[in-house]
Amino acid sequence: MLTPQPAVMIPAVRRFVEALALSAACAATSVLPAQTTRGATGGAQANAAAAPQPPAQKLPEFTKVPTTFEGLFAERESRAVDVLGYLRCLEGTVNALRAGALGGVERGWSLTCIKQNNEWRGIFGELIDGPPGMRVKVQFALRNPGPTPNTRSGMVVRDPVDTAMASGTARALLRGLAATAPGNGLGQFVPVTLSQKNFTEVWFVPSANSPERAVIGGDSLIQMSRDGMRELGHASSTPKMRVVSIPVGGTTYTLESSEVRIPLLTELMLAHLAIDVLPEVRVRTREYDAILTRATRTWTFVKR
Repeated sequence: MLTPQPAVMIPAVRRFVEALALSAACAATSVLPAQTTRGATGGAQANAAAAPQPPAQKLPEFTKVPTTFEGLFAERESRAVDVLGYLRCLEGTVNALRAGALGGVERGWSLTCIKQNNEWRGIFGELIDGPPGMRVKVQFALRNPGPTPNTRSGMVVRDPVDTAMASGTARALLRGLAATAPGNGLGQFVPVTLSQKNFTEVWFVPSANSPERAVIGGDSLIQMSRDGMRELGHASSTPKMRVVSIPVGGTTYTLESSEVRIPLLTELMLAHLAIDVLPEVRVRTREYDAILTRATRTWTFVKR
């Protein structure tokens, strides 16, 4: 049994870069070529780029659009938590492969991570043109509790898996790997694919933050069809990037958000990094203080 450590706590970016390089190598030899694009998802400032192709279909509608601050915050928070889960899954799966726990993996197989029934699984499989979209070869589930509240120990499983979800996220990753990632010299960003009900999201986030040096901002989004084969839209610009340091050893940390109401995805990711080393974290927008405590692992809100 292997026990991967939380990805965001690793100070060096090497493991993530190698993991994404492996994912790119697998994806590049799959049956679908990466979509050609000269567009960029942006950096601290939007890069000059050709306009994206018109969407192949209308943007899918959310089943329920929150109207309250709490509801909107919960949507953004769930994305931040899932991005962190994806990164832990990716690192854990690659570590398991290097340790020999997954056996032989062929170069033509694609690597993806999906969340199924609140469990993250790293999947190696062969993409195919027809149903079910992917022939799953190996699954690595982050299942049993790990040494800290935010970790899971991993194991090879042969349980039923949603092949349509796995295929969609693997194909969407091809788009992310073909795009120009943000960074602008401040940090390395990686694509993260998250499956939603009617579409798939490709988020670009910092690959490895530490309490001593964390990059926030720069997060951007490409929205793909659920099968990962059609681009529906992408961010035309990205939030300004900045580097912050968490004062380890104190009792509370306040992060001044760049936003008016709802914090950025990367700001909420940083809050989860900070809560592992401090009892309380506040993310302060112009209108709200969002307060996370280690004791309860829940958010409370104060109108400013």
